[in-house]
Formats: sequence, C-alpha cells, structure tokens
Amino acid sequence: MAGNGPPPKANAVRRNAVDLSHLEVDEDVPDKLRKLFKRDGYSVLTQRWWDTWMASEQAESFRSTDLMRLQMLAPLVEAYFRRPGHNALAEIRQNESLLGATVTDRMRLRMKKTEKKGAKPDTLPENVADFELYRSLGGA
Repeated sequence: MAGNGPPPKANAVRRNAVDLSHLEVDEDVPDKLRKLFKRDGYSVLTQRWWDTWMASEQAESFRSTDLMRLQMLAPLVEAYFRRPGHNALAEIRQNESLLGATVTDRMRLRMKKTEKKGAKPDTLPENVADFELYRSLGGA
C-alpha cells in the first residue's frame, strides 16, 4: 500500500518520551471557577452539560484558563439548546475538542487515565498471573 512505509523493526525502542508535565496540577483553582456563573439563568440541559464537564476526569487537571474557556462556552451551549444550528455546534465542538471531550481528543492530547490512590483495578494486567484461576484449573 502506498504511504505506509516499511514495517517497524521487531526490537524498535521509542526514545522520545512523552512529556505529561502539562497534566500535573500546579496551581490552586478557586472553587468559584468550578461553579457555573449565574447557574439559575441557564436551562437544565446547559446545567447538565456543565456538571458533566466538572465530573469528568480531565476536569481534575483543568487550570483557571480552561475553566474560563468553559464559562465562556456556556452561553453558546445555552443558545444552541434553545435554537440548534450547525455554526454554534461547530464552535462548541471545536472548543470541547481542545479540552479533551472525546476519546480521540484525549489520545491526540496524550492524556492518560489517572489512577486514584488505594483503588484496586477491575482487571489484572496481562503480565500478572491470576493464582486463583490457576489453582481452579488444577495448578499447584
């Protein structure tokens, strides 16, 4: 196929490590920025949109500027819910994409899921043996 190039080497090592320092929270964001300004003036749909963003994992790494972007976007989301249009939706989509709204956006931004301290994983990693399963199958 054209454009694919040669296959990667079997022992290839990636030497350019991904810098994730931008995801580290290094400033205290005021609580007032995490609340929707003049919330009672917005419809239930816009309030639900805001609450969804604030409950998302990426919101944990938001800084003041990111939250101000969402505050500025709220009136546009409200206008879209009142009278849907493709121009407003395109602007909303573009702004939300920059904040990591979809899986593809988070992959492009190289966001990683943060593990909460003390939380146990739902599944075992591939390189870890499940001894209970091993014993039930007739192992030692």
